[in-house]
Amino acid sequence: MITRTRIMIGSALAATLGLTACGDGGESEASQNWREAGSVEDGGGMDQLVEDAQAEGQFNAMGLYEDWANYGELLEAFSEEYDIEITNDTSTGSSQDLINAVVNRQGQDNSLDYLDTGVSFAEEAAEDGLLAEYSPQTIDDIDEEFVSESGTWINHLGGTVAIGCDTSRVEDCPESFEDLLDEQYSGQVALPSNPTASEGSFMIVHAAAEANGGSFDDIEPGIEFFGELSGMGNLVPVEADAGTIETGETPIVIDWDYLLQPIANDLEEDAGIEMDINLPEDGQVSSFYAASINDDAPHPAVARLFYEFLFSDEGQNILLEGYVSPVRLDAMIEEGTVNEDALAELPSQDGIEAPQPTLEQRDTNQAIVNEQWDGTVQ
Repeated sequence: MITRTRIMIGSALAATLGLTACGDGGESEASQNWREAGSVEDGGGMDQLVEDAQAEGQFNAMGLYEDWANYGELLEAFSEEYDIEITNDTSTGSSQDLINAVVNRQGQDNSLDYLDTGVSFAEEAAEDGLLAEYSPQTIDDIDEEFVSESGTWINHLGGTVAIGCDTSRVEDCPESFEDLLDEQYSGQVALPSNPTASEGSFMIVHAAAEANGGSFDDIEPGIEFFGELSGMGNLVPVEADAGTIETGETPIVIDWDYLLQPIANDLEEDAGIEMDINLPEDGQVSSFYAASINDDAPHPAVARLFYEFLFSDEGQNILLEGYVSPVRLDAMIEEGTVNEDALAELPSQDGIEAPQPTLEQRDTNQAIVNEQWDGTVQ
């Protein structure tokens, strides 16, 4: 959603919702019609889309963890509203794994209908012809910078890199990347995943570069920073999640603010663990993730109906309740359709203000990270 990586409690298992759905999921003339439709108007209108989606009756996804950006509530609301059965494989959540599934399952009923990936992964998939061109009805509310030139993916939610800290185990929580180099944090700092395969950790390296004299055009200082952090023993080779925080294995975690906040809420409620979450003073970076539809989706009408739901006021407000900034936030504030209570919980009620790299910068920097990371960070 990072390659998206999530912090979570418990094991990742496939989840199935809405078991009362109708339809056998087979290809039909109606399904083929929607496979070729670039908008709801192209396919015959919203009522027709709902009817044909319910005839298909099934939605396949991967890595949409229920406590990641409030996807659990989003999927449940979609399933209940449209009587669609949902199969959500949460055995993995990386962007690369999603794309691999699309490639390896072409023509199969168990392929994915919808993808939530990092932007660079979405763009690569688009270039490989894996994604469908489709614009939801609310597309005019979304700035051009958040929509791919090919019309195959749209940024739907975003957040800002933050540092989470277990205050019961860390006396003086770090507030910057520079702070993380203090010897007092030996064996305590962790990332959620490897940045060569994870959008989230990849963006964390951007933030570290910003904090250490680099820029979006010079990511190497970020790689060098984590090499130093690893060399001195502060960075532990553990993929951080809520479980590793609870056990004390990773008391300091760098991740997205919207991933850390719900975990902090759960840990306080379930284990009495209090966490500080700080946006690093010296390196703030934001990023939006990309929503897309598999061009070979086994349920093309359902995939497009979910897209419409995702970018509707209802869908965007559900995401907002997951501590993310939905892409239509400004429009909903202006129209008075935003959930004001959920908006008040964001670090900034104006949404995301930290900078984010361009697609070209991401492409260049990903190649550098892929080449240098494993040799620099042990």
